[in-house]
Amino acid sequence: MRVHHIAITARDSERSARFYKENLGFREIHRFTKPGWDGGAIVLVLGTFQLEIFQFKSSTKGKDDLSDFKVTGLKHIGIRVGSVHRKYKELKGKGIDIDAPVKGTTCAWFCFLRDTDGIPIELYEPRK
Repeated sequence: MRVHHIAITARDSERSARFYKENLGFREIHRFTKPGWDGGAIVLVLGTFQLEIFQFKSSTKGKDDLSDFKVTGLKHIGIRVGSVHRKYKELKGKGIDIDAPVKGTTCAWFCFLRDTDGIPIELYEPRK
């Protein structure tokens, strides 16, 4: 078994998809909607991992503070990179709000940034 995808709901799916494509290397593979929905989804892929980005006219704001690990729920999306420091410099240079790299406990280095809706993304560099 392996993880196939994660689904998120965005205020603006086009803006969100553009963020993931331009900054993290995802590419779009599909769009869909279903009867009765007041919105739809954009499906992106990075390697074998898929990210479904939903947008609905009737969406509501979540109540979870995603940075509080004590609150039950999904906390972040983790993306493996070759060099956290290199990716950090690239994204910082684009003006993206990204935290400085930190030496990891279960990896060599990691850092966090947030997507266009504030969803946390962890960039991590495995130990060699």
